[in-house]
Amino acid sequence: MASFGSGRGRGNSNRAARPPSNQAHTSPSSQPRLQLCRNFASTGNCHHGERCKFSHVVKSLASIDVSDKNTDNKPSFNRGYGGNRPGGNGKVKDKHKVTSIAVWETNGAIKLFTGSHDGKWRLWNTAASAGGSGATLTKEFEHFVGGPVDIVHVASNYFFCGFETSPTEAPAAKAGMVHSWNLNAAQDPPMELCISPMAKYAGSGRIRSLCTTLDGRVWSGGSDGVIREWSFNSQGGTFNIVRSISGHLGAVTGLALINGVLWSGGMDGTLRLWSIESGEGAHLIPAVRKDAPQQVGNGVLPVGHSGPVTGLIPFEVPSDQSTYAFTSSLDETVMVWNATNGECVASEKHGQGVTSIALTSDLKGNPLLLCGLFYGDIMVRGTLSNPPLCLLLKISHNFLGVGHELGPVNDIQPGPGHTFYAVADDGKLTVWQIGGDFGI
Repeated sequence: MASFGSGRGRGNSNRAARPPSNQAHTSPSSQPRLQLCRNFASTGNCHHGERCKFSHVVKSLASIDVSDKNTDNKPSFNRGYGGNRPGGNGKVKDKHKVTSIAVWETNGAIKLFTGSHDGKWRLWNTAASAGGSGATLTKEFEHFVGGPVDIVHVASNYFFCGFETSPTEAPAAKAGMVHSWNLNAAQDPPMELCISPMAKYAGSGRIRSLCTTLDGRVWSGGSDGVIREWSFNSQGGTFNIVRSISGHLGAVTGLALINGVLWSGGMDGTLRLWSIESGEGAHLIPAVRKDAPQQVGNGVLPVGHSGPVTGLIPFEVPSDQSTYAFTSSLDETVMVWNATNGECVASEKHGQGVTSIALTSDLKGNPLLLCGLFYGDIMVRGTLSNPPLCLLLKISHNFLGVGHELGPVNDIQPGPGHTFYAVADDGKLTVWQIGGDFGI
């Protein structure tokens, strides 16, 4: 299959049809084994071997606490996007939530940055454990920035950290900050992204998303609904603001540059496309009401998210270089959009809010979609599979005893060697590795 949709959602700009769900295709009789084997996941071995009824495709390499103890000890709660799972509330979150993770490959080593609401970012070194059945993570460094960290990001040997704290000129107020460290000169003080010399902060609200390019351009999305573009001044060694872009009603939670167009998603449920030359809006994919009818005038189905957008990533089909955008939402869906015309070509429900997404690949090089979910589960889906977004595997702590006991899974990122990493509200970082055949 060379592209999404087999013609669905294309070729008729006057009709925006919502693609059908694949729920009928996700039963064990029509898919590879969807549940991970408990023994294999935790140890890498199973005495049942090929006779095991469960999947031996993914194993857990590590699970560690990467944030400080939360003395508030507040029980978890359902914000209305958790689906219908019983017993999901009332568990105490005794660690500060971990919000973001970034992978840094340097000099043959794999290092990880994590950011959490204890106000710290941390750097971890990874290594294979004795016997090669797992991974060992060692903390190399931690830095307190003064307030909750919402995003960490690595690009071209620069490390970016978005956090909230009080600016020096207004110590009783809070603002969003972005600091950037040159990883080739880590001893140097960080560069600070400032709106102006009299406003030494990156936004009036928390920084929820970042997008960077190799030529030194940066876009930040804030909880104030504003996207700000920054450019790197190599002579002064600073980032200067280029423009501010307004349109979202609420936090900007996702940014991606696709085909020279900046895509953004927000807590308002909308997706917006912007010209990177002018900053002007180029296209709007509006949100839809949760109670929107399944069919409206002339048989046209509503298309768009009905809840906050939580993830936005670009995807290029290897065979023909056609481009798409994947988006996730607390409305329990992942949607796929044709990046050329903005039409929805695939959509899939997950039974609980989808809180993070990332792309990786199997051992054959087939692209896969990783979905972090509201209750701490992780789903692995096909991309170019037939049907699109077919469910390949579900990783659930309730079943396995490993993984994230408490969600949401706030970030998930791919790594080398078919590994992937996830962080969640339970304060944990989990490391996984794909080592088998999904049958696609």
